[in-house]
Amino acid sequence: MGIKNLNRFLKEKCGKKSIYKTTLSTFENKTLVIDTSIYLYQFIGENALMENMYLFISIMKSCKIIPIFIFDGKPPQEKRELIKERSTKKKIAETKFNELCKSLEEKKLNEHEKRMIEVEMDALKRQFIRVQDKDIANVKKLMDAYGVVYYDAPNEADELCAYFVKMGLAYGCISDDMDMFLYGCPIVLRNFSLLNQSVSCYETVEILKDLDMSEQQFREILVISGTDYNRNMETTLHETLKWFQQYKQYINHSIANNRQYYGFYLWLTKNTKYVKDFHSLIKIHQLFVINDMNFNKDKYIYVKKIENNKKLQEIMSESGFIFS
Repeated sequence: MGIKNLNRFLKEKCGKKSIYKTTLSTFENKTLVIDTSIYLYQFIGENALMENMYLFISIMKSCKIIPIFIFDGKPPQEKRELIKERSTKKKIAETKFNELCKSLEEKKLNEHEKRMIEVEMDALKRQFIRVQDKDIANVKKLMDAYGVVYYDAPNEADELCAYFVKMGLAYGCISDDMDMFLYGCPIVLRNFSLLNQSVSCYETVEILKDLDMSEQQFREILVISGTDYNRNMETTLHETLKWFQQYKQYINHSIANNRQYYGFYLWLTKNTKYVKDFHSLIKIHQLFVINDMNFNKDKYIYVKKIENNKKLQEIMSESGFIFS
């Protein structure tokens, strides 16, 4: 789900033109693409999947925003080990949760002890949330009835979300996944609040100006600092940035002397021991490069869907939602 310490780094280094809080009404008459899986997990964790998804869409419509929801497709082979690891961690958290639940029932505890266990159980429960096929099917039925467009991504949703924004099919992407910056998504809207109808807007072009980097350099720094595909590398964002400052000095010296210069990864390989596997690093970097050849753009031409209020009320009534 992203690069460790990246958000903190961006907030420290970037100005208010680059990162700022704003209301959803700012994006009136614009199309926003949504990385749906993040909100499926969040709303299931709140025990209000259908209700909160309905409210999410309703807020979009009230702000005159055109939402396009993207669902995850098949995860890439490169993530197989990570998925197995996450599955194991969920099972461990669930086992621990059940043990605490049992102790809560069997042991004589005072109110403070009970409260401490309940807090721990609540934290554990969020760690083993699972999105079932039926959850996705129900949400899609809701979207069909509410006249909302959605697509299944060929692979992970974040890649297709970034493609939509980069190709001008959407203005920005609502997602808390920091991988959006790896894909070079121009506008990323994080920390979406149902209650306040607000988001934190990250404008990548302005961010790059503040950091004095190109999109290519920014991606190279993020990839080598550790993504979901190379989490076992002994690298950090902080150390990578230190090497990058030395690399910039090398570039400036080369330009001043009218010499050609190496790319960042090749320079690291030739001058440091920071890069352990150059070819693997290049391969991972290419996973995050998006252009108009990645997808069939014609497949994603927006076609307005008709809202079916009767069907919508039937679906929401089944979930216990009462219309006023």
